[in-house]
Amino acid sequence: MTEADIIRQHIGDDVYALSMRSHWHEPYAKAWLVMQIQARQKAKSKLPSWYGNFDLLFPPPLSVEQCSSELAADYKASLVEGGTLADLTGGMGIDSAAFARRCSRVIFIEKDEGVAETARYNFDILGLDHVEVHHGDCAEILPTLPAVDHIYIDPARRKEGRKVFRLADCEPDLLALLPVIWQKTNHVIVKLSPMFDLTEVQRQLPQTTAIHVVAVRGEVKELLVELCRDGAQTPVLACVDLADGVAPRIERWERGTTVEMPYSLPLGYLYEPHAAVLKAGLMDDLAARDGLFKLQKNSHLYTSDALHSDYFGRVFQVEAVFGMGKAELKEGLSDVTAAGITVRNFPLGAEPLRKRLKLCDGGDITIFATTLCDGRHALLRCRPVR
Repeated sequence: MTEADIIRQHIGDDVYALSMRSHWHEPYAKAWLVMQIQARQKAKSKLPSWYGNFDLLFPPPLSVEQCSSELAADYKASLVEGGTLADLTGGMGIDSAAFARRCSRVIFIEKDEGVAETARYNFDILGLDHVEVHHGDCAEILPTLPAVDHIYIDPARRKEGRKVFRLADCEPDLLALLPVIWQKTNHVIVKLSPMFDLTEVQRQLPQTTAIHVVAVRGEVKELLVELCRDGAQTPVLACVDLADGVAPRIERWERGTTVEMPYSLPLGYLYEPHAAVLKAGLMDDLAARDGLFKLQKNSHLYTSDALHSDYFGRVFQVEAVFGMGKAELKEGLSDVTAAGITVRNFPLGAEPLRKRLKLCDGGDITIFATTLCDGRHALLRCRPVR
């Protein structure tokens, strides 16, 4: 039995229980096998093709947690148009593998020797012989590189065990590297945490030409900041939603003046912006384009009489609108025992409200708790249109 056979046989097992076994598939190294199983388990939904390829090796689980999903890596690769690319923070190699399918040459740099060697092995298994692996500090290797068409960098966002949300606190320090980077390329892609403030990013990186807010299956996972040496006055904002088996949903917007939204009490349909739209701050821009009304300035929920089924977000039909009084609750929820609850600009949180309404989670009804434009706190009983 090979190591790959052992990993395949135990891929669904509890790794803690496996680690406690005293004699297990000797003479193979138990700790290494358990690490491979644990790392692969973490990759199941994030890296489906890697998870199912038992010829590949995995770095420690933390590298799997920090790497891009295959969906996000493929989207990144769509931002480059062939040529050569240097990945300054290679990691597990998911992004470099995606770039390598579009670029004639990829220079992969990774500081951790073990992770770099694992990536080298995997690139060979994947037939990506045009990926050139370097082990070392990118700040030292970068000055020795030739000019390239693109540079990609994903600075580590942990410092002394805590997460950080400032460019200056990341490793490597992108701001310190930029003078050398601009000697090597005209196009840079930076991956950042979705917790970074977009306005601050643009202030610190005036060469920003586009910011892509990337969501995977509805959840914002990363920000991709494109930089050009010549810069741009008004960066393009792109809201992206990636899901398995469907084309990406992308909305690109070049923000101009601030939108003045019209307000209305709830009409026939309710619109909840996608998480990527909220992060990009484009809620009002996209709603105004679709001719929607806003429920209240800080609620970020929208309404209309006519259905806009292609809205970038969730769309609901409004069945009832009522307040928190006993009689109103009794009438509005008379036949409801289970519902989803979404709270926007409302005095109670979702769980306290659920307890007060005595509703189980589930069903095909969603209760939106929000504040209306006339100042009333209200519950909107809604059913999804799609």
